[in-house]
Amino acid sequence: MIWKFITFFVRKLDPEIAHKLTIKSLKIGLHPRLNQSVIPVNLGNLICKNLLGIAAGFDKNAEVINKVHFLNFGFTEVGTITPMPQHGNSKPRIFRLEKDKAIINRNGFNNLGMLEAKKKLEHYRKSFPVGSNFLVGVNIGPNKDSEDRFNDYRVLAENLSEFADYISINVSSPNTPNLRDFQKKENLEKVINFVKDGIAISKTFNKKLPIFLKIAPDINQQTLNSIIETAHSQKIFGLIISNTTLDRDNNLKSKKSNELGGLSGKPLFKKSTDILSRANKIIKNNNYKLFIIAAGGVSDSKTAYVKILCGAHLVQLYSSLTFEGPLVANKIISGMLELMKRDHIKNILDIVGVIDNPKEAMNVAINGFKNHKN
Repeated sequence: MIWKFITFFVRKLDPEIAHKLTIKSLKIGLHPRLNQSVIPVNLGNLICKNLLGIAAGFDKNAEVINKVHFLNFGFTEVGTITPMPQHGNSKPRIFRLEKDKAIINRNGFNNLGMLEAKKKLEHYRKSFPVGSNFLVGVNIGPNKDSEDRFNDYRVLAENLSEFADYISINVSSPNTPNLRDFQKKENLEKVINFVKDGIAISKTFNKKLPIFLKIAPDINQQTLNSIIETAHSQKIFGLIISNTTLDRDNNLKSKKSNELGGLSGKPLFKKSTDILSRANKIIKNNNYKLFIIAAGGVSDSKTAYVKILCGAHLVQLYSSLTFEGPLVANKIISGMLELMKRDHIKNILDIVGVIDNPKEAMNVAINGFKNHKN
């Protein structure tokens, strides 16, 4: 009950102040202490005890990795981290859409920069080495005013790879001008090669460090095909689907729904799951080996289950922390364990991508496989 009250109180504050207060509270130990539930996922080099993680944007500066353990998440993704410190776009830049359980942000990669993040990651790894039960992804992106954005990715990979269980390449934020142009084939290949070069000269022992591409939901089929083909040919580990959207649903009820920036939360679920499903079909039809982390609108056990059914191996959330509070992961994992029990699923990987249609996947999540027609 106390965490519901605290969540209610925090949501009355300015969104950016609320986020800072949340980070400070975690740092001083004001948070639930939950036992970690286990839904293990083994993705080759990545072994995760719990398939639910926190998406990039929450812990921008790698300040509370050790505290997230207690919230029943299995992994976290810090960042987006840029080489140089960056203030980001002018405030206000975060807007809660209470009636829609959504958030619009136009932060613009506000963070303390690579060197500060490196200090935090180095300190964390002294107690929890790479390969520990709790996975840490490092999300990287270029500075807005960089003279060479490609080189930014190389510098970041060189300096941060040794602390990462995986690297996430952000080429999809809508709040850095022209960043989404890096999703085009020629640019994407160049970004990937610069990241690989950075890993090669880094101090990491794992020169085959898993690399994920975080892509936008606002892309057409041709671009999606191109990204997946490039990921396959460049031997990328997987995709994160998806970042926030610039689209606005006509059904949004909140007054601030027309603010500029990326939309996340419940209204993103349909669009992000649709592109997840389409990506899953391409990967299956071509027999590619690509893993998928799904993000976008995950708010309960059924929405997380749908992501798995539509092709995700791991699932991330962020916005639902704002609306549901620090117990959200516990609720989702407990609910998923019940759904797995209902459907007689012992290994969650057995149902990854088995449903081609998101609507049908939701029907299975609600009613179970017994009513599903193959």
